[in-house]
Amino acid sequence: MISKNFWKNKNVMVTGHSGFKGMWLSLVLKHFDAKVTGLSLENVNSDIYKSLNSKKFFEKEYFLDLSQDINNLNEEIFSENKFDIIFHFAAQPLVSTASLDPLGTLKTNIFGTFNLIEMIITHNTTSVLVVATTDKVYKYSENMNDENAHLGGIEFYSSSKVGQEMIVEAFKNSEKNKNLHISTVRSGNVLGPGDGASDRLMTDLTNSLKRDKDIILRNPNSIRPWQDILDSIDGYLLVAKRNYDLNKGDIFNLNSEMNNETTTREIVESMIKKWNSKIKITVVESDFHESFKLRIDSSKANQILGWKSKLNIEDILDKIVEWEKNEKNIDLEDVSFDQIKTYYSI
Repeated sequence: MISKNFWKNKNVMVTGHSGFKGMWLSLVLKHFDAKVTGLSLENVNSDIYKSLNSKKFFEKEYFLDLSQDINNLNEEIFSENKFDIIFHFAAQPLVSTASLDPLGTLKTNIFGTFNLIEMIITHNTTSVLVVATTDKVYKYSENMNDENAHLGGIEFYSSSKVGQEMIVEAFKNSEKNKNLHISTVRSGNVLGPGDGASDRLMTDLTNSLKRDKDIILRNPNSIRPWQDILDSIDGYLLVAKRNYDLNKGDIFNLNSEMNNETTTREIVESMIKKWNSKIKITVVESDFHESFKLRIDSSKANQILGWKSKLNIEDILDKIVEWEKNEKNIDLEDVSFDQIKTYYSI
């Protein structure tokens, strides 16, 4: 269970703060009265970041490219600020984009992570770092993989995230690292309102519903470890607190067991019904490789952190419809914080 008192007045940095997961994490941290600093690429913003008066939720916002040559980075960000905890969410997160721009993806996900950790260690910016990776890092993706399963990318995105994890492990074992404790979190496919990233299921679907246009699916029968954005954020917070309390990093999977066997088609059909829409599904062949089924075992997080997903797929979709359709025309800031308050009252 999350301790609100733990987060009160904690100085926290979120990289990728203007993205989908980063912005929801920042809102939850504000709900718990933390002091949040954001660091992101400029003009790469999620719908939720753009829809809210987001600047007021941050003590400071920095906009720079972590993947650039380390000699060109603004070191003052890391030398002049001290944080209790840093969450590293900044990434190129799309399989499709990685197939079109593999080099850019590798630079962002691997070199960006290297540069961030190098700056933190050089300037002793924090002692706790939580790095977001993905369920796609496992070599045999259709197995029920625990944290000790073999890693191995099968396309450029998953390869970049495996590379990111290798960089993290190298820093964990580096003699120059005297004080930084790094945890890695491999989360399943996250669904929630306010995403906005192109070529992602829920963004494409809500855009189709709003425009009354048929939805195009590449792999309608694919199965993913779907989870709600707040279930995922809850796990990250628990990992960070454990890291902080024990001065010890670790690796955790986050998987919603209750949504493990849901197909993409089932999600889309349910969402169309909840929206009271009559749009149709059009299936096209994918021009890049994607795993049919992804499965991860989160029993370690259940046992050690006490983490367990709270929301089933129907609950998740109801939240998305409430926010995206907004039939009551309520301020989206109020909708967002109401969803956070409701989640933490369950």
